[in-house]
Amino acid sequence: MKVSKYNYFVYDEGFSYWFNGVSRNFFRLSRGLGMKMETLMSDLDNLRDTSSTFYDKLSQGGFIINDDVDELDLLKHKAKEIVNSKDYFLVIIPTLNCNFKCWYCIQNHIPSVMSLQTLDNIKRHIDYMVEKKGITSLHIDWFGGEPFMYLEQVVIPISRYAIDKCHQAGIPFVNGATTNGYYLGEETLNILKELHFSQFQITLDGDKSFHDKVKYQEGCVSAFDHVLTNINRIINNDDKVLLYLRINYTHSTLTSKIVEQVNRFISKENRGNIVITPKKVWQEAVDKKFAKTLKTILDLFSESGYNVSRISLPSFTPCYASKVYYNAINFNGNVVKCTACNDLYDKEPKGRLKSDGTIYWSDDFDVKYQALTYENSKCVRCKYLPICMGPCPRNYLLGKTECKYKSEDVEIEQSLLEFLKQQF
Repeated sequence: MKVSKYNYFVYDEGFSYWFNGVSRNFFRLSRGLGMKMETLMSDLDNLRDTSSTFYDKLSQGGFIINDDVDELDLLKHKAKEIVNSKDYFLVIIPTLNCNFKCWYCIQNHIPSVMSLQTLDNIKRHIDYMVEKKGITSLHIDWFGGEPFMYLEQVVIPISRYAIDKCHQAGIPFVNGATTNGYYLGEETLNILKELHFSQFQITLDGDKSFHDKVKYQEGCVSAFDHVLTNINRIINNDDKVLLYLRINYTHSTLTSKIVEQVNRFISKENRGNIVITPKKVWQEAVDKKFAKTLKTILDLFSESGYNVSRISLPSFTPCYASKVYYNAINFNGNVVKCTACNDLYDKEPKGRLKSDGTIYWSDDFDVKYQALTYENSKCVRCKYLPICMGPCPRNYLLGKTECKYKSEDVEIEQSLLEFLKQQF
């Protein structure tokens, strides 16, 4: 037996937290006992003789593994399972236009709307994926621009078609949206409930004053108040909804007063349906000193009853876009793998949706996205590989192999500690 390369021992106050990156098992000990047991890990025979029960616990949890286990091969096997899983995640972009114009957004909000031909091709695509490819589930995420600008023309007909198709095939269907939340009034929410919408991601841009400087709409006094009112209404309308409240921030736009401002609109009974997810805008430089401020804000949200995302643990792939069964279809029928870059505007797209519902990819672009980007000397030596899984696939194709966590304000071990504390 040998010790796993991917054990993490983190300490805080009176406790020792143990986490294994491959098995994702974790537990907590008192600080003193944790330090003692960590020392004994250097001599497994002695550990077994000293505490056979604890030794067995470590073995069952993947903290101790058989001598012949190659953990890199194990990670590769897990990654390939996820990459080839037939749970299909389909992003559909009805338009690249938006009612808001946020300064940090990477997208050019060009006037656009999905044609009837592309809409029909998407229906044929759903047929193809269900009947020919044998997908085991379908998850649609509506994206943009602002997708609900074209609820009647695009979202409703495709959603109804997908619901019926999945019902006939006996496979699960999930509907969700990445939206600015502006159009989610009571009438719209009743329609979305009928269409099985169960997940939303909505973004705030710092506290009220900053958000309203970034997002504004003629006739709307405060986009901040309007969107948060809609968020509370979403959960009132369906208490099974899961809502990711992403907070895009710069170091000058995020302060602790945002918690009280959000609390004014979100009732206590609805806060458990919301996951607070902070994200530094990409134009902002890293500031490790800001980690303390961020922790304080997330602690306040947690104390107020929200769920809080402390660390993003990937499903053993570099990105969800690495999956074979993941695609993003643009309003014009172009198909991309990444929506966080300029691929949506390429005059010669890498992917194109055909009238028979299949996708044509040039130069095996889709296959290239399936590469395990961590297969480089730097990543394979990194102790944090299982909780990172390598560089962004898009950057990897461009020859960039910089670690994802270099762009974060919070160190990976601190994020892991806060995540583990949250579990207890």
